[in-house]
Amino acid sequence: MKLHTLTIAAFFMLFMGSCSDNETTKSVIGFKPVYGGLEDIQKLITTTAPQPLKSVGKIYTYGNLLLINEVGKGVHVYDNQDPSAPVNLKFIAIPGNVDVALKDGYLYADLNFGIVTLDFSDLDHVSLTHLNTEYKGNDIQNTPSRNQLDTRPSGKVYFECPEASKGTVITWELVQMPKPQCYMNN
Repeated sequence: MKLHTLTIAAFFMLFMGSCSDNETTKSVIGFKPVYGGLEDIQKLITTTAPQPLKSVGKIYTYGNLLLINEVGKGVHVYDNQDPSAPVNLKFIAIPGNVDVALKDGYLYADLNFGIVTLDFSDLDHVSLTHLNTEYKGNDIQNTPSRNQLDTRPSGKVYFECPEASKGTVITWELVQMPKPQCYMNN
């Protein structure tokens, strides 16, 4: 009889352990909104030392310059005077960037939630001159951008639900977080 009672007790403990609500306490890698204004966007757009190419996107030439998009991250700038040996000059970080154009010393680039115009006349001090958020509409504020979602494995991609009371979402960062309520299927 003791063996039967012990078996039932072990089964009961195993069953109760499998019913715990692990789903709500589990931590996940997800996107967290970053809130800010125009000054904060300028801080995100930085010129840094050359970086290695990792995820090559579109390629653009302008005079003796070669621009290579780093998908979702920014633009590599090369001196292309000798096309057989381009020299990596700078990297311009532009969060969410997938496309650029250059005209009359201005770089036009998309980012997570709009298009920026950058004064490109001094590669060491690229500066924001204009921001246009109209073309993407307001929905971009509610979810991470498609190119950010594409960096994640297929399935559910979790993100912290944005709160309008906190301001404008200017980008999203990938962080470890308690499992949020918002997600998208990727």
